[in-house]
Amino acid sequence: MIAAAHIDTLMNQGWPAADNTELDGWVVRRTAGVTLRANSVLPKGAPFDLGKALEYVENLYAAHDIAPSFQVGPAAQPGDLDDRLAARGYEVRNPTLVMGAEVADVLANLGEPTESVNISAVPDDSWMDFWWSVDGRGGSAAQAAARQILNRGRALYGVIPSGEPVKAIGRLALVDDWAGLYCLAVDPARRRQGLAQAVIHGLLQAATTTSWVWLSVLEANTAARTLYDRLGFQAVSRYHYRVKA
Repeated sequence: MIAAAHIDTLMNQGWPAADNTELDGWVVRRTAGVTLRANSVLPKGAPFDLGKALEYVENLYAAHDIAPSFQVGPAAQPGDLDDRLAARGYEVRNPTLVMGAEVADVLANLGEPTESVNISAVPDDSWMDFWWSVDGRGGSAAQAAARQILNRGRALYGVIPSGEPVKAIGRLALVDDWAGLYCLAVDPARRRQGLAQAVIHGLLQAATTTSWVWLSVLEANTAARTLYDRLGFQAVSRYHYRVKA
C-alpha cells in the first residue's frame, strides 16, 4: 500500500514540530517537550559518523531539558540503530502500529453516523480544552505548545456537538492525497455510543480531495485495533520510541 519511509514522512508533516534540525540524514525535532513525536529524532538517513551524531542529539536535547528520544521504525537508519540505542541505555516506549485504508472503504464500513459533526479548519477553544482534558499532559504552557503543533499543518477538526458540552472530537491532518487521523477523544461518560465512529465519518466525508487515510494506535490498545480492523484499516508500518533513561 505504502512504503514505511513514505508513511514516516506523512506522519512528520501531519504532526509538525516547532523546530527541525537536519543532521546528516536525521531530523531532530523539538517542541518544548510536548508529545514524543514532536520531540524525537526521525532517523531518515544514516549519518556518516553515528557516534558524533548521537552525541550532538543528546547534547541538544539536554540543553533544552528534553529527554533524548528516537522514533524507530522499519525505515530507520542506520539499520542497526535500535540495537545501538539499546546498548546506549535507551528504553523502548509506546510500541505502535500504523494502519491505512482507502477513505471510500472506511466510509462504507462506517455506515450512517448517529450524530452530526461540526467541521472547521482550526481548533477553537472548546475543542482544545476538551482534547486537553481527555488526553493532555501538562499545564497551560504545554497546551499552548500543542496548539502550535496543530496549527502548523492543514487539517480539519470535528466536534460533537457544535456547542457545549462537547461529547467527542477528532483531527484529520491533510497531507498530499493522504489524511491522518489524530486526537480522537470521547467523553469517558459517553463511550460505546458510536461517537468516535461519527467523528471519523464526518471528518472523512469533509476531506473531499483525500483518497487514503492513516492512523497510529498503540499495539496494546486491542479495543481500538478491533474497531479499526472492522472499518477496513490494515497495518502498513509500526514504530516505537527509544528514550534515554
